[in-house]
Order: sequence, then C-alpha cells, then structure tokens
Amino acid sequence: MKKIILLCFLAISCEDEKRVWDNPYDPRSDRSLWTPDSLKINQNPLSLDEIELSWLRKGRDFDGYIIERKIGSGDWQDSVAILWDSIYNWIDTLDLKEVVKNPEEYSYRLYAYADSNISNKVGISIKPNVPGPPQPIDVIAVDYLPNEITFAQDKILTVKWEKSLEGSFNKYHLNHTIENSSDTSIITFDDVNTASWDTNEFDPKKQHWYWIEMEDSTGQKTKGNAKANLINKVPPAVQLDSITYSAGFFELKWSAVTIEDFDQYIIQKIDISSGGIINTFIDLKETESAQAIANRDEEHQYQIITIDRWADSSFSNIQSASSYQRIVTVDNMAETGDDITIANLGPNLSFKHVLSQVNAYFPIWIQGGNKVFSFYDGGVGLVVNEDGSNFKKITGVEALDIAFDLTGLSAVFTGEDHNIYYLSINSNDAPNLIATHTNNEWYSDPEIFLKDQKQYILYSKRKYQSNNNIGVEDIYTSDVDNNGILKLTNAQNQEKFIMPRMSPDQSKILYVKEKDGLYIMDYPVVQGNENIKSVTENGEKLVPVYSKYFRNIRWSPDNKRAIFWTYKNSTYFLYVFELDGDPEIKLLEVGGRYADWIDSNTIIFRSEPSNAMFTKNVSSSTNTDPTPFSVSPWAQLQPRK
Repeated sequence: MKKIILLCFLAISCEDEKRVWDNPYDPRSDRSLWTPDSLKINQNPLSLDEIELSWLRKGRDFDGYIIERKIGSGDWQDSVAILWDSIYNWIDTLDLKEVVKNPEEYSYRLYAYADSNISNKVGISIKPNVPGPPQPIDVIAVDYLPNEITFAQDKILTVKWEKSLEGSFNKYHLNHTIENSSDTSIITFDDVNTASWDTNEFDPKKQHWYWIEMEDSTGQKTKGNAKANLINKVPPAVQLDSITYSAGFFELKWSAVTIEDFDQYIIQKIDISSGGIINTFIDLKETESAQAIANRDEEHQYQIITIDRWADSSFSNIQSASSYQRIVTVDNMAETGDDITIANLGPNLSFKHVLSQVNAYFPIWIQGGNKVFSFYDGGVGLVVNEDGSNFKKITGVEALDIAFDLTGLSAVFTGEDHNIYYLSINSNDAPNLIATHTNNEWYSDPEIFLKDQKQYILYSKRKYQSNNNIGVEDIYTSDVDNNGILKLTNAQNQEKFIMPRMSPDQSKILYVKEKDGLYIMDYPVVQGNENIKSVTENGEKLVPVYSKYFRNIRWSPDNKRAIFWTYKNSTYFLYVFELDGDPEIKLLEVGGRYADWIDSNTIIFRSEPSNAMFTKNVSSSTNTDPTPFSVSPWAQLQPRK
C-alpha cells in the first residue's frame, strides 16, 4: 500500500513540473505570460495635447488593463485609466497651459489584471513637446481720411491687421500708444474674424502706434509688428507705367489715385539733357492717361504730380519718352534660333529689352510697329509688345512661313504638315485649320487680303498624279473658311505656279513658275483674258527662290514696286521690279537677300558677304551704295507711327 501511494505522489510531481501556469486567474500563473508587450508612447504632432500609449496583448483572457501616471517627481496616480482587455491603446489629454507652465516628464505604468491578480508592470516616459508661441499678427494699415465735405472734422482712423490662422486662437489684444508717450491702452477681441477697428478719437497731427499681441489657448502671447498713421496728408504717388508714341502724340498712362481728397494732376515735361522743366499742363479729371504733342525723333522725360485738397503733393516716377524708331535684332542666325533684342535708336535714351532663350527666327514688326512677331523652334511664333511686355508663345504645328493682313491683326501660314492655318494675333485662341492636305495634294505659301470687307486667302495647291512628285500646282483664292474656292491658273504638263503675292491694292498678282521665271497677272482674273505676262530683266527670265520663314517677293506699300532675290552659282542677287519701269527689273545688290520695305522708296536687306543689315533707296541709281544699318545678321526697323 505504501508503495502505491509513493508511485502516485511521484506521478503528480512529474506532472506538476511540466505544467504551464498561464491562467491569469490562477494565483500561481506566470505573470510574464500575460504582461502587455511592446509598449509605445507618442505625442500628437498636430494638436500636441494628446499622449497616445499603444501596446500588444499577450496571454489568455483576463479582465483588462490599468494605467498609472506620474508627472515629474510627483507621486504615482493609480488607475488613471481602466480599460477592457480588447483595447490596445489609450490617449491621455494634456493641459497645454500646464505643460507650458511646467514642462515636466510624463511617466506611465501599464499592467493587466484578472480579478485580484495582476501582471508585471511595464513603464514608459515622455517629455511632451512644448507648443511654440503663436505666429505674430502684424498691423498692416493705419489710415485715416477726412470727412468728404468738412475735411477738418469727423475724421476716422482705421486699424487693420492680419487675420490669425492659428487653430489655437484665443484673443487679439490691440495695443495703442501715441508718439513720445509711455501710456498704452489695450482693446481685446475674441473673434478670430475681427481684423479691423475704427475710431474718431485721435489727433491726426501725431503718430498713433498700434500693434497686436496674439494670445492662444495655452496663454502664450506673441507681439506682432507695429504700424502708425502718417502724420501728414501727402497723397500717394502714382506709378507712371508707360509712354508710347503714335501719330504725333506721346500717350502717358499711370495708375489711378484712390484717395477721397484728390484734386488734380500736374504733368511735367522735363528736358532730358538739362533736367529742367520745359512745360507743364494740368488735368483736373480723375483719369489714368493723357496725351502730349510730340514730333518725330524727340526724347523727353515726364512726371506726374498728384495734388490733394490740402495742396499736399506727391511725385511719380520719371518715365522716358522717345519718338525715335526702335529696332529688333537677332545676333545669331543659328538653326535652333536665338535671343531677341528690342532697342531704341535715340541718342540719349537707352532702351534695351532682351528676350532670352526664346529660340527665335526672323523677328518682324507687326500692327504698325506696336508688336514684334517671330518664328520660334517648335511652335508657330512669338508675340511681344514694342516695350518687351505681354510676351506670349503661340503653340501649335511649326510654321514654315506666315503672311499678315495690312493691320497685322490676322495672319495665315503653312505648317510643316502642309496645311493652311488662320491666326488671330491678339487672341488666345489656337490657330484655326483652314485647309487640310491629302495624300495626293498639299498647300503652300498662303497670303491674306481684304475684299468687300471680307477676308480671303491666296495660295498654291499642288496636286500629285502619284506618290513620286509628278503633278501640277495652281494658284487659288478662297475665303478664310475655305469656301468660295476659285482657281486662278491652269497648270499643264507638270507646270507648277508657286509663291503668289497680291499687291496692296489687289490689282496684280506676282507669282513664280517653277524652274522658269517670274510672272504677273491682273486681279480679278477674267476667264479667257487672264492678261498674264513674264517679267524679265532685258528679256532674261529670273526665278525668285523659295525662302523658308521669310517670304521672298514683297510689294512696296504704294503698289509700284516689288523686291525679290534669286540664287545662282552659289550667290544671291537682289532685284527690284518696277511695275511701269523701263527696264522692268534692276539689279540692286549682289549677295543681298531677305529684303523688305521701310517705305515705298527704301528697303532693308541682309548682305551675305558682310553678314550684316543695310538700307538702300531703290528710287535712286542702282550705283548708290547701301547704307549700313546694323552689324547684327538680322535686324528690322520699326515702322513710323
């Protein structure tokens, strides 16, 4: 019997040694098996008033968790939180005012409990970040105005400040003191949307200083920049923005004055050499522009004086004015284009505006010299005002050539896709497709003209008989919607009529018969009596060459002449055609091309041998030497306004 009892005892002892005591409700349990694990602590980076504890649950089921807290060297606070065993995080809300006042370390202990049993305690600490002071709020204006009628009485002073964007906003404290005084008064506002304050209790002969002390919900305060009223009643100076010359006048434009006590402007004309006042004129109207009489090739300076009803005054900036022409240049005829420079030709005024990294080709003046147009690499063109302002790119298919109407407001061009496009220069609209080529035809070299108050285009259209360049090319007209198409020529046997150019009075069309010569026809064309003839130099035919970007063959403004260039034996030859001349054609310059009209008697052209620009009077003898104009390889003179 004793042997049996001993065996049972040994069996129970062996079983006890192998058993895991993991039941939290058993006082004999291993507390480490259900002690919370991986305790972490974080402070909310946005609000700062939240401390979050998080942990991992371990072990079998138990009742929940208990959290203890200690601040600084203080005593532990028992059971600041009692949580279910299914919760694995807890947020402690801080009193930020207390944190700011006493920046102490916060310590936490966490343990699980099952009835009266508890796990091991795990602890963690954090020193909360102290919220910084609020962003300062600056006073942005301290202004006063007189009563519109009495002026000297019932003045109102207005203080304006920035609106706070603080999420913890509490109060604005508006501080006020008078110059040379140590006394300060304070007005408090608790509405964050309040950003101004009015008073009629002030002395306008003294400076009244105001500043905002911003207070947040933690009680912290930040002082912003102070501002004071002006002790005098000097009106603000206007900004003289621009002066442009047109048709015998300088037009001055300036910013408007917005003061209630405005009286008048005085416009001063200043001698550019001596700095003395030449004359003045008065404009009593509240306006933003005025005209001053000016002759060609004058240089002056102007200034606007603003006068209020107290006879106080202010002076604008001084702006220079020139009725000299300007030039636009490109200094490098690179394949990828170059910078554009707009400069003034006057002897004293220095005006120079450079458009950098625009990759420009052949800039020209349009709209009577008010704007510059230029091709650029990768798009249709660039447009900029004569003073370099309002620069814009016209995107779209890259243009091969372009022709403007007489106003310079509209243009037509052929793209690399051999389609014709219509462009309104002052609009932001994209170019409008007029005519689309097909597999056996394409368009080229369009021009735009006005007939019966309606816009039309003149162009060439090549029709292929196959894909091997065998075909004919004829000249057509249509309206800008590609309606009312009219064929002007009748090419036969692979004839190609190209480069049509309408005279300004729309009475003649110059064009080229490919590999043959220059021709002229009457317009409008009378079927059966086209009146077409060859244009020759002493009986010898000349073939103007096609020029990418810059259009060859250009009529003079008075319809009497045209200039063009040919290419033979590796040399360019520049000619003038006289409509009623004898001979019809004269050689102007060997090595000249890219010619255009300055006026009906004078041209500007590029000399290939010298790589520079020249002018020449074509009404005089052809033996007259050209006049150097610019050392740049490309330059265009602004038309007279």
